Amino acid sequence: MSTTKVSTTLTKERVAEAKARVGDRGFSRYLDEALARQLQFDRLADLEQRLGGEFGSIPRAVQRQVDRLDWPR
Repeated sequence: MSTTKVSTTLTKERVAEAKARVGDRGFSRYLDEALARQLQFDRLADLEQRLGGEFGSIPRAVQRQVDRLDWPR
């Protein structure tokens, strides 16, 4: 996978906290992985919206049942 250099403005405190976790050399990878997770979340939200438009919203009883389930580990 190719990479590209970008310039962005981030909150000073968040950058410091992230670098404390991963170090200066791991910072880009940390941001890239966070961006990948957010994009996946956004694609799932888009899918949910499209499916809701096609099939209607999830019935409340079903949503409550799903909400009670344990997440897979």
